[in-house]
Formats: sequence, C-alpha cells, structure tokens
Amino acid sequence: MIIEGVDPRDIAWEVDHPPYRVYFWRHGRVPAGTAPVDVGYAADEYRLSGVTDVDEALTWARAKATPEQSFTLYVEDVRDGRRGLIRLAGTDPTVMS
Repeated sequence: MIIEGVDPRDIAWEVDHPPYRVYFWRHGRVPAGTAPVDVGYAADEYRLSGVTDVDEALTWARAKATPEQSFTLYVEDVRDGRRGLIRLAGTDPTVMS
C-alpha cells in the first residue's frame, strides 16, 4: 500500500450516487472425478442504482450472497462514452493474477 497526501483541487468532476454492479460467482456443476478448480465459474450480475453509498451496496451484496457464492463489487464509470467498471471489493475468480 502506498499512502500519499493529495491536493483536492486536481479533481475535475464527482458523482455523488454512482451506479454499482455486483457479480455473484459460483462454480459450475463439478462432474465426478473433476477438481472444482478445473471447472469454470458462472455469475449472476446486478446493477444497483439509487444507492446511498458503498456501504449500502456492500450490505446488500453480503445479504444476498449464498454460502457457496463469492461476489465482486464494482462502481460503474463512463469515460469517453464507454462504460467500464472499477473494482471496490471482492475478487473476480476468472481473472488470473
């Protein structure tokens, strides 16, 4: 972790209530004799709007996730007219580090 002081005047824009995305991950069906790590993932994806803040989005995701699911929380961002995601919490199990 790198911690630095910042000048708040370098910000050009701000969004008070951005949309969030939550992806709930689960392993697909594991055939007999196959290791779970060798089976791909399936995801259920949701867009949350009208959310007060990231704590509200996290509370919802934690309450909705089942014991066999993990989740990734993103904030949705638009740059040059193209939609993208910024990861806030969790990990995407399909991305190799």
